[in-house]
Amino acid sequence: MGKNKKKGNGLNYKQTFLIGFGFMGCMLMWSVYNSYVPVIFRAKLTELTDGGAKLPAFLSVALFVNAIMTIDNIFGVIFQPFFGKKSDKTHSKWGKRMPYIIICLPICAAFFSLIPVAATVKATALSIVLMMTVIIFFNFTMSVWRSPVVSLMPDFTPSHLQSDANAVINIMGGIGQMIGFVVGTIATTLVGILGFTAIHDALKAKTNTLGQILATNADGTPVVNYLNGFDPSKYKDHVDNFIASGRDKLYFDGSTFSSSGADSQLVAQKVVDMSKGAPQYVNYTPVFLVAAIISVLCLVVLVLFYKKNKQNDLSKDVYMDEGEGKSKKIKIKDLPISKEERTSLITMLAALFLINNATEAIVPNFTNFALDTLNVKPIYSTLMMAIFAVSLAAFGIPAGAMGRKLGRKKTIIIGLSVIVVMFGIYLAVSQFINNRTFTWVVLWIALVVGGAAVGCININTLPLVLAIGGRDYVGTFTGYYYTATFSAAITGPILCGALIGLFHEDYNYMFLFCAIFFAIGLAVITRVKHGESKPEDEEWIQEAVEAAED
Repeated sequence: MGKNKKKGNGLNYKQTFLIGFGFMGCMLMWSVYNSYVPVIFRAKLTELTDGGAKLPAFLSVALFVNAIMTIDNIFGVIFQPFFGKKSDKTHSKWGKRMPYIIICLPICAAFFSLIPVAATVKATALSIVLMMTVIIFFNFTMSVWRSPVVSLMPDFTPSHLQSDANAVINIMGGIGQMIGFVVGTIATTLVGILGFTAIHDALKAKTNTLGQILATNADGTPVVNYLNGFDPSKYKDHVDNFIASGRDKLYFDGSTFSSSGADSQLVAQKVVDMSKGAPQYVNYTPVFLVAAIISVLCLVVLVLFYKKNKQNDLSKDVYMDEGEGKSKKIKIKDLPISKEERTSLITMLAALFLINNATEAIVPNFTNFALDTLNVKPIYSTLMMAIFAVSLAAFGIPAGAMGRKLGRKKTIIIGLSVIVVMFGIYLAVSQFINNRTFTWVVLWIALVVGGAAVGCININTLPLVLAIGGRDYVGTFTGYYYTATFSAAITGPILCGALIGLFHEDYNYMFLFCAIFFAIGLAVITRVKHGESKPEDEEWIQEAVEAAED
């Protein structure tokens, strides 16, 4: 019996754990990318467009930032399936998948590290062009190796053990995501220990949304220029919240402070220290560099594992002929299901699109929301996102159990109802109760409870869709599911960015956007009449879900 075999032909957890290092490196980079790139781009675009003033009325900085953040989803739809199939037919001494991973992961990490470096270029327009170029190459190279790295687990694991193996791989991906959320704190600490004080101070600097160092009073508060006869003593709560926030300008609803021009309601702005002649940007290079190094170390572990265990690659002698393993494309109207089931399928896909518009809008906007509203910088606001992710992951198993016991549709409705209520409460508190401590408490509760609620939704949507189609149409219905969710991943951030831009870049409206789409999704999903599986169907549905997630 080989060393890789576990006694009793059970899952070799050590082997699966080592395979998971590749996915861990992938999720680590995505976590940092989604947290910091929106903040960096917002700073650059704000300067280039003079806070959006140079843009047409229907465009905004928030809209452009969110549009940029959809590049990874667009590339994922176009390139990941192509390179996944390409790796199925690859033959080398390193097997099918490893050549793509070994070559492209380091290149991907290099482009990833260059994103914040491009942001340090003083010429703003050139800096944005360089950042876009680097980001496009990063997303492309990531698309090349992401599907092969996910396919490694099935290559080394017999089909009857892939359920347990998939859980291990997802845990490793979650670990990578968590490291990404805390890597800002790690990088700041390392930079301080190593003595690079200039970068260390830049990471800690109090900045406005433009990324410029603010002029401060003796007590360290930003200098504020009050306009249009605004008396700060009469509106102390508004002024205190404005000073504590990362916003550059204070808009006040009311005719008392009217003047001519587009900024008729602009009553105050923070003064930026331009004595050094140029904006002083927060330098996130150490954060990206540390994340890239950890990802490359994950590759080293994976290479050493494969070199030692390549003889156990179950797929190394398998070649997929053209057309093998492909699902026949069937139009919904041609499916051999009843009219009522077809209606339920279309309704469920519409609900999925609406729900995922909301969930996909949170990721690219949360760090900017925390910077503006809470005065929390990205290296710390990512810790808040980690709490949400931990809650979501922890509630995965209970959410699955609820779906089987209460019904998947009912569990999804419970999750949607809870998250709509939590977002509504936060919006009400943040807008109408001027108590920062209370707002913080409500937000933390919303993050924890919201993570569990999203778990109820995410765990049960794909099984519900598959159950409508039945065992013979798993591939077809999985395709429908991902068409709806990937479409939402592209439209959600763009629509949310447009709404935020309409309200003077106020990122609190992210919660309004999400609450609206969750609520409409909730209303739509109540119309779904099919999709609850029988006990005897649970095994094949679970296998199909795990195969789809791979």
